Amino acid sequence: MSSCLDREARKAVFSRILPYLGKAVPASFVQKTGDVLPGINLLHNLAQGIFKPRDSNYALSIASMLKNPYADRVQYNADRTWQFDYSPRTGSLESAVNASLFNCLQDREPVIVLKQLSDKSGPNGARYRLLGLGIIEGFDSNARLFRIRGMQVEEIQAYLGEGQVMEDDLIDTAIQLEALEAWSPFEDPKRTLYRVSAHKRDQHFRRIVLGNYKSTCAITGQRFEIADLIEAEAAHIISKEQHGTDNPRNGLSMSRSVHWAFDKGLFSISDQYEILIHPKAKVANINNFPLFEMDRKQIALPEEDYFYPHQEALQWHRDEIWGKFAG
Repeated sequence: MSSCLDREARKAVFSRILPYLGKAVPASFVQKTGDVLPGINLLHNLAQGIFKPRDSNYALSIASMLKNPYADRVQYNADRTWQFDYSPRTGSLESAVNASLFNCLQDREPVIVLKQLSDKSGPNGARYRLLGLGIIEGFDSNARLFRIRGMQVEEIQAYLGEGQVMEDDLIDTAIQLEALEAWSPFEDPKRTLYRVSAHKRDQHFRRIVLGNYKSTCAITGQRFEIADLIEAEAAHIISKEQHGTDNPRNGLSMSRSVHWAFDKGLFSISDQYEILIHPKAKVANINNFPLFEMDRKQIALPEEDYFYPHQEALQWHRDEIWGKFAG
């Protein structure tokens, strides 16, 4: 087996990539990670599915490629984990590359799991999503498949050890990975994320949601940004007062007046992402209020459909908030 130094070095890599888990990244980030995170040469060479660093007995990462027959078998479970089957490299199971996954299985060493989203012909070139850290739970010798399960944030924290993870990085990771998990509309007080202060969660939720919408109001297209001064706000669709989740799919970027109007129920959003101005709001005395010009127009959406507003959250807002200002 590998030395303690090898395992500690892996933990150092995993700790530094935490803020990127759940994100879509270009192939250059995967292959030339050191350009963004100095000291980490690469996460994967993308030459084959399993990447084992030369001096390690463990695989560092695996990539589920578009042409892989198992690439579309990622399943999201109710316990907020994902799982999928992964085929070893063709040839002997005793080869160094395949053995590196069996070593991870034996010692419960996680691997970084990448899922290819597009190849070079895509509009944004080759891109990969960092699904998270995965634990290899078994190997089906008849089907010749490894069974891999995504680790929950609480498991990642326990694996890395107390004091080895920056709290800010862990919160970012927890919020981003919620977008890849089975949907739950409300806070779960049992989860580590929801034991963090509401103020601190709000800061991270804001940064992630505004990042998804490029600091632009999804409703009017308004944008004002100078350094850290951003006019747009991150709105919860299912409100914080009702303990709505901090999942990015429960968030929208809105200018301040639009956010106020949304929370008051002057408008809502359809399942087709169209703006719905409530009929009773149209009698208001208004001047220079661009929101009302957007009726039945589609909102702007994030580049990644993983972060689109969830249909159940939108339905909740239409049922519970829309038009309630009128009594």
